Amino acid sequence: MIETEEQLAGRKLADGEVFHFACHAGLSCFNTCCAMKRLPVLPYDLLRLCRGLGLKSPEVLERYLELDLDPGSGWPVLRLKLDDKGRCPLVGDKGCTVYPHRPAACRTYPLARAVAAGPGGRPGGETFLRQEAPACLGWREERPMTVDSWVAEQGLLPYQEANDALLGLFFHPRRRGRRLELEPAQIHAVVMALYNLDVFRRLAGQKDFAKRFKLPPQQVRQALRRDEDLLLLGRDWLLKQLFA
Repeated sequence: MIETEEQLAGRKLADGEVFHFACHAGLSCFNTCCAMKRLPVLPYDLLRLCRGLGLKSPEVLERYLELDLDPGSGWPVLRLKLDDKGRCPLVGDKGCTVYPHRPAACRTYPLARAVAAGPGGRPGGETFLRQEAPACLGWREERPMTVDSWVAEQGLLPYQEANDALLGLFFHPRRRGRRLELEPAQIHAVVMALYNLDVFRRLAGQKDFAKRFKLPPQQVRQALRRDEDLLLLGRDWLLKQLFA
C-alpha cells in the first residue's frame, strides 16, 4: 500500500501525455511478465475472479491466494500464490485463462495508479506512472495511447470505482499514518468482509444483523442481492468493528 510520495516508482505521466505500448502473443516476452510476481489482489479483484472461475470465495482463497500483512500499514493483503514454476496460477500457454476478469494490477500494466485519500474518504486525486521493465517489448510497439484511452480499453473504470470506495477504510483518520496492529480476530474480520463474501453473506443474512451492528436495513437487503453492494456493506461493517 502506497502511503507516501517516496513510495511511488516510475515516471509520472502528465495529463493527456501520449505513450506507445501494445501487448500481444506475437511478442517473445508474452506471458513472461506473469511470472515471479506476487501481485496483490484487491477486494473487487477477488469478486471478479470468483465470477470468472465459477467458484465460491472460500475455494478461490484456498486455491489461488496467500495472506500477507502490509509492512507499512499493517492491513491484510492477499496475493496470487505462484505455482511450482513461479508463474501466476491463472496463466496458460495462450495467456490469461480469466482474462475478462483479470485483476486491476494486470489491467493497469504497463502503468501503475496511485490515489490519494481526500476528505470523507473520497479520492483526492490520482497519479499514473510508467512501469518500464527492460524485458517488456510492448514499449517498442508504435501504438499511441493516453491514460484515458488505456483505462477505457482495459475496462478499468469499475475496478477503480470499487477500489476508491474503500479509501475511507484503508486511510481512516484514526490511523493517522500509523501502522495498524490488528489482532488475529480483526484480521479474520477484514478478510471475511472484503474478500470472503460468500461467508460474509451468511453473517449479513442473519435476522438481527442490521440491528445488532446499527446498519441501515435497506442497505443490508440490497447487499444480499448484489455482490458489489455486499462489498460496500463489508466496508461499513469494518469501519464499526475497527474504528468505532
